[in-house]
Parts: sequence; C-alpha cells; structure tokens
Amino acid sequence: MNILFTPRLTCRPFFYCLLALALLLGVSACSPSDEPGASAVASSQAANTEAAAFNNYTETGDWPAIKKRGVLRLLVPRREYTGLPRTGMPTDGFRDLAEAFARDNGLRAEWIVKDSLAELIPALQQGEGDLIVNHLTRTAERELQVAFSLPLSRATERVVTAGGGKPVASIEQLAELALVVPKGSSYQQTLQRLMAENPELNFDVTERPHDGNPDTLVDLVVNGDFDATLLDGNVAETLSQYREDFTLGLSVSPTRPVAWAMRIDAEQLRSRLNRYLTRHTIDESSIDYRTDDLTAIKDRGVIRMITRNNPASYFMWRGDLMGFEYDLLKKYASEQGLRLEVEVAPPDVDPIDWLKAGRGDVVAAAMTVTPERAERVAFTRFYNKVAEQLVTAEPRPPLDEIADISGRTLVINPQHAYWQSAERFKAGGADFTLSAPEEDLSSTEILMGVAEGRFDATVADSHLVAIEQRFAEGLLAGATLPEKEHAWAVRPNNPELLASLNEFLNRHYRGLFFNVTYNKYFKNDERIGKYQGERLTFAEGLSPYDDYVKPLGETYQFDWRLIVAQMYQESRFKPDARSYAGARGLLQVLPSTAEELGYSIPFDEASGIEAGVTYLNWTRDRFESYLPLDERLWFALAAYNAGFGHVQDARRLARQKGWDPDVWFGNVERAMLLLSRKEYYSKARFGYVRGTEPVHYVRNIRDRYRGYLSAQ
Repeated sequence: MNILFTPRLTCRPFFYCLLALALLLGVSACSPSDEPGASAVASSQAANTEAAAFNNYTETGDWPAIKKRGVLRLLVPRREYTGLPRTGMPTDGFRDLAEAFARDNGLRAEWIVKDSLAELIPALQQGEGDLIVNHLTRTAERELQVAFSLPLSRATERVVTAGGGKPVASIEQLAELALVVPKGSSYQQTLQRLMAENPELNFDVTERPHDGNPDTLVDLVVNGDFDATLLDGNVAETLSQYREDFTLGLSVSPTRPVAWAMRIDAEQLRSRLNRYLTRHTIDESSIDYRTDDLTAIKDRGVIRMITRNNPASYFMWRGDLMGFEYDLLKKYASEQGLRLEVEVAPPDVDPIDWLKAGRGDVVAAAMTVTPERAERVAFTRFYNKVAEQLVTAEPRPPLDEIADISGRTLVINPQHAYWQSAERFKAGGADFTLSAPEEDLSSTEILMGVAEGRFDATVADSHLVAIEQRFAEGLLAGATLPEKEHAWAVRPNNPELLASLNEFLNRHYRGLFFNVTYNKYFKNDERIGKYQGERLTFAEGLSPYDDYVKPLGETYQFDWRLIVAQMYQESRFKPDARSYAGARGLLQVLPSTAEELGYSIPFDEASGIEAGVTYLNWTRDRFESYLPLDERLWFALAAYNAGFGHVQDARRLARQKGWDPDVWFGNVERAMLLLSRKEYYSKARFGYVRGTEPVHYVRNIRDRYRGYLSAQ
C-alpha cells in the first residue's frame, strides 16, 4: 500500500494571492544544500575566533585515535524529535552521561547532530562520529553493522492496530493486514525475518522514511491509511500514557537489549564505555517500584522525581526540557552524583499515591504544604512562598482591595481551593458574582481567559500569575491573601533523603543559583517591545540589518521582508536581546539549537541572523513538500517559536477535531490553543505548550510582513 499526496493550489483572499506570489519568487521546497549548517560554521568561525565552531573530520580509528585527537564525537538525532519524557531518564540525562564519560577520560565531547535516526549508523560507519548516543534495539542485522554497549534497557516488538478492535494474535492474522514500518528500523528487519520464516504467507508491507516519532506510525494506523505497525513495548507504554486510540497485540520479537553503538572494530572504546556504564548506570528495565532511602538511591545511581507537566514544574520548549522544579532537582541530582529520572503524574493521579507506592523518590510539583498532606508525607523546608491573588486585566479597574470585587464576576473552577476563598469573601459581605467556567479549566487557562477579555476576574496563586504576566502584559495582579508554602515531599521513612534535600535547599535558597532560576520563570522582566517604538520602517530601509538579510533570503529562498518581520517580532532589532529561556540575538536562537546547527555563542549581528535563518530553513524542511507554500511557511514559523513537536501535536489534534491539519489559520492554530488545556496536552506527545504564543507569533509576523509588502 502506498499513500499518494496531491499538491493543492489555493487562492484565498487577495493578500494570500499576493503572498503566494512573493513566496513563489522567494521560497522553494528544497534546501540550498544537504547540510545547511556548513555555511553557518564558516561564517561563525570568521566572526568569532575565540569560540569557533567544531570542524568535523573523518576518523574510523579506535581509542588510540580518539585519544590522539582529544575529542569524542557523539552522534545523536535532533532534540525536537524526542517528545516530552514522561517516565525514566530525560534525553538530556543520557547526553549528560555521555559527556561525563568523555570528561572522565580527558576528552572533549562534540555533538554531531543528524536530522533522522536512519542517518546515525551510516554516519558512524563513515567516520563522522565515534559513538551513537541514542537507544538502538540490538538486532542480528545491526550486529553486522555496529558494536553495542551494555544494555540501557530492554524491549520487545509488538503489533499495533487501531483501538476498539481485537488485538492481532497470530502471524497468520498479521499477514492479512496492510503494514507500515520505518525504513532502516528494527521493525523492518523483524518483518523481513517473519517473511523469510513464513514463505507461504503474503505480507503487505510499506516502508516509509523514519522521522523518529512513533506517533506518526500510530496515526497512520488510527487514521485508516494502514491496518497495523510495530512498536517496542516500552515505547508503546509511553504512548499509552497520553493516548488511548490503539491496541497492542502479538509480540513478534524476543526481548532484546537496547543500547548505544560504536564501530565494530572499536573494541577499546567499547570496553572503556562498558566499564563506565557498569559503574554509573543500571538497566532501566530492572528498576521496580522502590521505597528505599538515600543510601540505596546512591547505590543504584538514580533519583526519581514525580512532577506535573505544566509551565511551573516541567515542560518542553523548542526541544529543551525546562521548569522551575525540574531545574532545581536536576541541580540536586548533579551535586549528589545521581541521574535524574522523571515520572509525570497525569491530571487524575495524586502524586503522593505514586510516591507511597514507590514509583518515585521525591514529589517536586509546586505542592502546597497542608496539614492533611503532612499526615501522609514528610515535607522538606519550603523553597517558595505563594499567595492567592485577585486578578483582572486592562482596561478593567484593578482589584487592589477585597472590597474592589463588589459588582464584579470571579470565574473560578469549583474544584480549586480558590473557590473556597471566594466563598469566604461572600461570607465576609463582598457583593460579587461567583461563576464556574463552562469547561473544566486549569488556573492557567482561566488566567489566559482573563487576559483575553473572556472572563472578568479570577483568583490564582501568585507564582502562576507571575508566569502569565510574562506573556500577557495587560494582566493585573491585585490584593493578596496570606502566603502558602511550597515544598518537596518524600516518604516519612526516608529520613536520609529528607535531610539531604533540606541541606541542599538551605544552602541554595535565595543564593545565586536559586535566584537566577527563580527569576528565569517568575520575574516579569521588561519586555523587549518596550525598548523600541512600533515604527514600521527605518530611514534607509525596513531595519538596520537589511543588507545582512537580503543575501540570506536569496541563499535560503525566503522573502527577505519576511525575515525582517520575524526579526522585529523576536528582538525589536536589539542584537543583545535575551529571552527568559536563554535565547539570544536578533532572531532569538537557543544556545542548544545554535550548537546543533554549527554556530558558536556569543553571536555577532551577522552570525546571529544567519543562525536564525538557518533554523527557520530547517523547520520549513521538516514539513511535507505537498503543503501549499504559504501554509508550509506558517508551520515553519510556529515550529520556530514553539518547537516542531508541538506543531505536529497540534496537527494531529486538528485532524481529530475534524479541522484541516494542512492549514494553519483557523485550523491548526485552533488546535494549538487547546494544547494549553490539560485535557488535551495530557494526551499529546510533547505535552503542555502555551498555545497563545505561537498563535500570536505567526499572526503578528504575517501582519507585519503584509505591511512591508504594501510599503514597497
């Protein structure tokens, strides 16, 4: 079975016809080169000799050759394909482990990033890297190509069909189905083996390029394009944490190791790595629910954090894992020489239940200390204090006193503790309307509704208000109630861990590391937009950087005016701009993204612009060539702002809602907004995203670009 896509040519309102013409003149479906980072490396080196980008080389030798060069080259797929880790060690934890191995052996780690998983083994064999730091299933076919490290986990492959039907129970049933698997994957090799073992059966197999996203395979089955696919059992378990639309059937492979890989003749590298992994890791599949204290935690080398996927604790943005709780506990784990694993509790699960059952070691989820909870867990000292606040938004009058709510409407979810606070206001004589939202909204969603004018006012914790004020300038925080304390929770029978966490918090609380981390998420610093007026053009052009942008527009086949519109949106033309998350330069590129593209930090003006255009080109090339040119560009801009994975989540959700997954405005953007709501982001591969950000981002750039087109 094959899928055929037919390009669509549309001409919506006049502006889109004008835009399509501009895009046809400036955009193509092809990249200017197979390696867009190559020119980036050259320009970055010329601009910044102090922190030159790494120049890769061809080397197929073993440990002596690696030691002679002083560099260990680590092959990985791009971060944006990994999804939000909901259980086990986050992706950056394994990268930290690989870097620590290099450091312990006196080597400098250099990351060699590939756009797809299928590129990793060929790149290793050709000498572009020394070690694949990605979980590969150990198969007989792959053992002819690479050597594997000790197992980091284990997996068995299972048949996946659409939900609601009977699971596949035999090879004969499997052969009757239309199957889809990624090219070069262990799944492809498994089906080849089954066909060789059962020549009397006629298998219908389609092989597709591997984008590294298991949701893609499941979606093809759930949408009816194919009948079945294969997935590792542990991957399917991860998917089952946020989607319920598929059925697992027959196991078609034995339980096999999953490990890192190196060239077959790299025996000395393999020996040294295995000794290191023996000391510093354990096979994840052997970890059962544990309730032991710090001594045993250190013996196994892993501390497990139970948290929530939300903007305060743990989330993914542009492929990077972030969150106040996550950053703090990651620092603690590093100081203790431990690996940090993350267990994300779904909305309907009490994290304390998971803690007591031994699924994690510490709850770090902005948990308020209450007498009821203190009877079940042992709390650390507080690390944050929050207060409930009255909140409204301009142009409505502020709520500086409790009395100011008279005649107003407070919108609060009845399931939240804020509802009881509002009832106390009424009991105290305040005359206002207390209203529940029509849907089961989170505090963040209600705050967004207040900022957008859909709701009059609400009550929310001050730390959540501080986060939202970073993105909604008109949000007004008013009167506060008595403060509450946030603390981490451990089991009462873990006194060593409790004492160690308290020592960490006592030492760091309000110190440099803590303050920098706190300000990163909760301080409402001045927004870039306040530094620059809203002027449309400069005296000699659209921006001070037109001469940099125009040749890049030609090289990467973008209309240069679009790049200027994006630059204004990102930095207001301030070359030293930095975001709360660390993005830098005129086009606000994250350091991790710059590194993957081959650029060095800090940027000068030219390299900062080129890094951003290179990244926009990369995001555009991730989307299907059959998309109309304008839609592909809107998707690329949304991915630039929020991350490719979040856009793919929104497209999948749009398809489920009956909206067009190939059209941004009015369709996928609607789905993106829903991904700020727990009922939707809890079922999305990349989890929570502040959907208003990419929606406003794309619209603002489009409107400014429209103005530039009209002005010239």
